[in-house]
Amino acid sequence: MNPFLDLLLRAHPQAEPALRPWYDFAQEVALAPKKVTEPTIGHIRLQWWSDAADEALDAAAKPRAHPAVTAWSASLDALDTRPAPGLVHAMIDAHALDLEKQPYADLEALRADATARWGNMLRVGLQLLQIRDDSYHHAANHLGAAFGLAVSLYNVGPEAAQGRQAHPDFDMPLDRLEPAQRAEAGRRTLGQAQYHIDRAKELVPKPDPRALPVLRLGLAASALIAAADRVGSDPVTLPAMSFVAQTFALRMAWAKLRGAYA
Repeated sequence: MNPFLDLLLRAHPQAEPALRPWYDFAQEVALAPKKVTEPTIGHIRLQWWSDAADEALDAAAKPRAHPAVTAWSASLDALDTRPAPGLVHAMIDAHALDLEKQPYADLEALRADATARWGNMLRVGLQLLQIRDDSYHHAANHLGAAFGLAVSLYNVGPEAAQGRQAHPDFDMPLDRLEPAQRAEAGRRTLGQAQYHIDRAKELVPKPDPRALPVLRLGLAASALIAAADRVGSDPVTLPAMSFVAQTFALRMAWAKLRGAYA
């Protein structure tokens, strides 16, 4: 599981039974395209997960025998709730872009993908916690976009090493770009991520505590932005996300004292 999500769940044990099975399912979806070398096979795998989601979302269906599917289905039975299928399928469908070498034409396409992946994942989480207010779901979209945009900058180097241009502002080998160019592009991405955090806080300035286990992914986005700012926003110089996650627990402890989520 994403280390930030894992830390969030450990910090909010009351929400973990509802959220962890969903996040585990989403993680398996995210890994599916990365386990293949042929796009056609990747699409088949994603369709498998889409069908598995339908089974889990149908209270009368028997889920297929995969640990992540059966665990999520059982947790939905225990909660006696089912999230909106459209949100789940939008999250799954977004991962088809992982099968393309150059998936994003511009920053708007990257933003839309971040929202589809992370925003929809958070919105499903809110539904599992019985948070239906539209303002929270709009805020979740913004926080998902913020986190996804920040993550995209940290992934520039690793993706380039695999022959993918997964960020539209880095359309050539990184060593062919001047450090100042890389840093400027990095600051632009981080600025957009910060915009979405600020917008979420405008929409939900004083959140219902029940929503915090989901909304606090905004803290992870803030941690990634701050760590990148400290080294000049050049993706070549960024620390590993796992290193940033190690400092996340302290940031979260301070945020819990203030009731903050970003």
